[in-house]
Amino acid sequence: MIPRRRLPLLLLGLFCARLAGAEDFGRPLTQAQVDCEERQLMRLQRRAVFAQEGSQLYFWRSSPTGGAYRGLAVASRLTGDSNDRATWEREEVQVPFDLILRQEEDFLDPRRPRLPQATLVRRDTASNLLKNPVWFQVVDFQIDLAPAVPNPFEPQMPLRITNGLDPGSGQSDRAGRSLLYDDLFSACHSEVTDFDLRVFSILARTVRPSECLLELHGCGPGAGAIRIVFFRGTEPLTYRMNVVRYGLSCFDDAPCDYYEVNIAFLFHLQVDEQGNLTGGDVQALGWCTEDGQLACHTTLGPNVALFVMPPLRPGIDKQGPPEFRRSAELQLYFEGFEGNILHTMVNWEDLLRGTSWNGGGVP
Repeated sequence: MIPRRRLPLLLLGLFCARLAGAEDFGRPLTQAQVDCEERQLMRLQRRAVFAQEGSQLYFWRSSPTGGAYRGLAVASRLTGDSNDRATWEREEVQVPFDLILRQEEDFLDPRRPRLPQATLVRRDTASNLLKNPVWFQVVDFQIDLAPAVPNPFEPQMPLRITNGLDPGSGQSDRAGRSLLYDDLFSACHSEVTDFDLRVFSILARTVRPSECLLELHGCGPGAGAIRIVFFRGTEPLTYRMNVVRYGLSCFDDAPCDYYEVNIAFLFHLQVDEQGNLTGGDVQALGWCTEDGQLACHTTLGPNVALFVMPPLRPGIDKQGPPEFRRSAELQLYFEGFEGNILHTMVNWEDLLRGTSWNGGGVP
């Protein structure tokens, strides 16, 4: 029997243990903190370009302190007749990377104030590094550190990495005051947990937007480039995602104009006692009603399908109709269209079955 004088201490210990477990999923954030992080990540992604057809670039914060980001570059092929699901296929190669920013790091010239420095580095052991890749397997992207970036397709101060085997292709660094202009060093909040980082990594390998596989639509000359940012929502186990379609609009002999549009989503996750993902949902947020508004779609016609798919082994596996049938799917055509699918459930337990990412064994 537990002595009565020790019972309060035991209950306090159990209470603190439960609190410690709950903290693994983070604390609530204010809307101002979420908005701050959304703006910061949107400023960062606007500097990046991966011009390959169907390319997808993912970004998220990697530290409770500021100035550290992770990402994934995906040379993705989502192919098939948009009106015939039996023809749908997915294959891809991946290059994960870290973007590390340091203030006052450049000591090159003792006569000038020290400059901020950025280092973009490939994580080789988790990358598909290829000597002679076919065209769709080429990963070649850059982040422009120029003070102003009106058109990221014409970089002035690029950081650049590829998935090639040439010396120096996996790391790039340079100094630039633009890192201060865009306030990329500060932390909008300190709620970046190990659990969050695992979720961001899983989302980057399972969430795939596609205009080509939007039923009754297709993608005409080819899939456009996409950038995606992930960040926390206001409540624990909620995550925001912005899908940014970008490119050049060219007419006749006039100079091409850069454009980008944003499509906003929200994930709710469900977990078991060990923190494994079990279920949840994903929803498309609403359309913007004014300039500068956050958490909304900036285009009347997103014309994109969003799939949450089982992960694959990049560079090895090719997925087809069975994997698409297991996937969660949204369809966004244009505002007010009756055929839009703006909300769906996500069976994470099924999508991640047989993986070591979610408490399962390796088949």
